[in-house]
Amino acid sequence: MNQYFSFASFCALIEKRWPELLTELLRHVDMTVLALLFSLAVGIPLGILITYSRTASRIAIGIANVMQSVPCIALLALSVCFLGIGTAPAILMVFVYALLPILKNTYTGIMSVSPVHLEVARGIGLTRLRCLLKVELPIAAPFIMAGIRIAAVSAVGTMTIAAFAGAKGLGWFINLGLNSLNVEMILLGAIPVSLLALVVDFIFANLEQALTSEGLLPPEQIRNLPKAVIRRRKIISIGVCLALVCLAIM
Repeated sequence: MNQYFSFASFCALIEKRWPELLTELLRHVDMTVLALLFSLAVGIPLGILITYSRTASRIAIGIANVMQSVPCIALLALSVCFLGIGTAPAILMVFVYALLPILKNTYTGIMSVSPVHLEVARGIGLTRLRCLLKVELPIAAPFIMAGIRIAAVSAVGTMTIAAFAGAKGLGWFINLGLNSLNVEMILLGAIPVSLLALVVDFIFANLEQALTSEGLLPPEQIRNLPKAVIRRRKIISIGVCLALVCLAIM
């Protein structure tokens, strides 16, 4: 047992466990991306649908609030009872916790669109679907991307608890370290998780900036970028999203 931190021991542990660390890092990213994709697939369409009914919005957001109020370790334990040991309960747990910010921000973003904009769009002959695609979603994009960013960063941290369900990931090292009172082993999982959360936050911050029209930014943030630069940013954003999807499928 090693209850005190030693930098030399920590470096030796990294060297010894490097292949395992890389494997668990990739597994952690894979499970997180998969859970986030499920949250996006449910949260954004549902957030759009509930804008048509106040009753439906209160029910959907209320249920999401109740589900998120359950402690994550308790939700993981309940999931294990129905789904067994492995990655499935971990993905379900992170899905539940990532759903609320995506659902709520999508709903808030769509509802924040001025009725005047919608009247103008309908006045020039846009259908309801084209109003959604050309007016509501672009205006709501900053809200939606903020929800996705919050969900993604929190998902990275929440996934560390997956180790308690036998799903491993970076939380596995933290769990091993806590059981053996080994500080270096705890840090072997905690430091990569922290760095991964910072990287994810950086990626989604840039995605948010790339997908937000400059006309929606405060005056001091408008830089009047050339169309080529804006197009390149959007292409890079789409490329990053496709890479994340491919990573989850692999």
